[in-house]
Amino acid sequence: QQTIQIPVGKLSQQMCAVLRIITAEQALSDAAFRYIDIQNDSIQWEPIFNLDLGTGFRAAIQFAYAAWTDQLKPGSQLFEDALSMSPELQRACLKAIGIRWGL
Repeated sequence: QQTIQIPVGKLSQQMCAVLRIITAEQALSDAAFRYIDIQNDSIQWEPIFNLDLGTGFRAAIQFAYAAWTDQLKPGSQLFEDALSMSPELQRACLKAIGIRWGL
């Protein structure tokens, strides 16, 4: 199990939203977290999109990307794929949207 070190200081709303999704399930965190640079508030999206993930995890990544960029990844089937997410990932995505919108 990976321990995630959160730096002292304020994280951007986008980063908080992404982290809420990515850390919702350990397997997703283990696969994607190495591409997230919390210290520099940056994410390498292409390697994450290239990971061999199931449909539910891919949908969660698409939600995270949308929270980060305020846009959908071209060609994504976000809501259709979201039906394959676990209830925990679905809740994390809804919470992430609230974080991104400052709710």
